[in-house]
Amino acid sequence: MPKTPPIVLRYFDARGRAQFIRHYLRVRDLAYADERLPVGLPFAAWTAMKGDRARAGPFHKLPVLHWGEHAVAETFVIQTFLHRAPGDEASLSERDNLRHAMLYSSLVTDVLTPIAMTIWADLSMPGVDTAAFASATFSRLSGHLSSLERTLEEWRWREMAATRPIMLADCMLWEAVDVVQHVFGEAARLQERQTLARIHAEAPGRDSFAAGLAPPAAVTGRGLASEAQVIPRIRAALAA
Repeated sequence: MPKTPPIVLRYFDARGRAQFIRHYLRVRDLAYADERLPVGLPFAAWTAMKGDRARAGPFHKLPVLHWGEHAVAETFVIQTFLHRAPGDEASLSERDNLRHAMLYSSLVTDVLTPIAMTIWADLSMPGVDTAAFASATFSRLSGHLSSLERTLEEWRWREMAATRPIMLADCMLWEAVDVVQHVFGEAARLQERQTLARIHAEAPGRDSFAAGLAPPAAVTGRGLASEAQVIPRIRAALAA
């Protein structure tokens, strides 16, 4: 792997769209500065920074990754850049690079984004029936988890992961499964999804990923205290 330049990751003090990047940089021993902005309304620190394009990026939103002289914005672009810059892309076949990209896209679009929307639902959509919203979201998510389980089995993801360095898609996969478990608890029925359960329990890098979550951070910008009230309501809606 080529020598890496100074690295800075700037995001909120939440897991959100950046925790998988933290996992990756940590597990691959890539030294970086982890700049975290406080979360929770009214987001004063972010409001003060938002107009600074050098720190908030060209579209005035986070995360932003500084890799030497490169300032990389947009989560999907950061993923593509980080998959290429340390040499991971070059080490995989065309087929496996496509699989990594497809998995990452699906985890963001079909798992983490709907969960974040559910956590924010009562604030972002005033008057919404949050219990019905949570139940509908989880129904779709559960179907996707079944598809994900089958796909990872067909791709022999666990076996392949054991033969190569830990990559971004591995970090995102573990993070997504962990967030599912954290938010939905027993309703996620991970014990019935053996591949996902084993990835969460035994994946290369698991100890590093778990250590990176101490002290705990909120899943979203609502913050720990607010989510501690919201998540039990989501679980109660699914148990009803």
